[in-house]
Amino acid sequence: MRRSDGGELLERFLVSGIVSVLVIRWALALTGYPKLGGGGLHIAHMLWGGLLMLIALVLLLLFLERRVHRAAAIVAGLGFGTFVDEIGKFITSDNDYFFRPAVAIIYVVFVALFLLTRAVISERAQTSGEALANAMDVLQPGARGRLDRRARALGLSLLRRADQADPLVPALRAWVAQRPAGPATESGLDRLESLGNRLYEAAIADPLFERAVITIMAVDAAVTVTAAVTLLVLLGTGAGSITATVSGVAQTLSAVVGALLVLRGLPELRRSRFAAYRWFRRGVVVWILVTQLFVFYHSQLAGVAGLGLHVLTYAVLTYMLSHELAHEAAQSPVGA
Repeated sequence: MRRSDGGELLERFLVSGIVSVLVIRWALALTGYPKLGGGGLHIAHMLWGGLLMLIALVLLLLFLERRVHRAAAIVAGLGFGTFVDEIGKFITSDNDYFFRPAVAIIYVVFVALFLLTRAVISERAQTSGEALANAMDVLQPGARGRLDRRARALGLSLLRRADQADPLVPALRAWVAQRPAGPATESGLDRLESLGNRLYEAAIADPLFERAVITIMAVDAAVTVTAAVTLLVLLGTGAGSITATVSGVAQTLSAVVGALLVLRGLPELRRSRFAAYRWFRRGVVVWILVTQLFVFYHSQLAGVAGLGLHVLTYAVLTYMLSHELAHEAAQSPVGA
């Protein structure tokens, strides 16, 4: 059975992995590629990647909660990126970390993983059995006595897709109705999340919010495409090698693809903010997974700066999507 949030977890893993690769290479270049160790020893950073992946694995094995799984996906991505960053050392006879095709190989690994898992996730629509299993998974925090609004709305939405003749469905729906809302004791994280919820609810009530979202995404798309086209023009004047020109073309094409995905989401704002934000995030994912790698190839400083902006945009869109999913689920009729 497939997880209903499998695509989101995969995106967190991939984005974190790309972030770790680019930031590590940028940081090492700034610090002169220092070595950790002494007396003939060198602690390769792939070992730290292995440690992070071990931590993620332990979290997944020990805990049931979905928010722990979301954190584990990020930790695993950081670990995998840190691990695979040293691939050049293990495919060359002289252990060459600076092996030029290494970045391209890393890129192919991430994109292939993205395409493969996406194909598995979207191979067929979610079955009623999968919907019921995921509903039980989403609702399990309610076993502690309380259930937050988003988990409640998402759980009920999944129950509506399950087989209504299954006796578990009405039983779970009745069980959810008996759960009090909100955490029994608020932690600092819970209070921070509550503050974010209130700020977001206040923002979407303002008519200017939608215009601001459109402006920000349109400007981001325009800047990304303009930068890529400018680089391509400069390389076309003979300022770069054939390899650089090819990477410039790839950067431009990926920037345009991401921008088209963002533009595809703009009309959706009138009908569904959730659908619009999902298109926006798809465009940002293309920029992070593909465009930023080629930007980094030409300029590490510009690559990390652009990466920071796009990762922040991705995080904000993910947060907004979670709220809109709960909102749209809550608006749907119970029997739908």
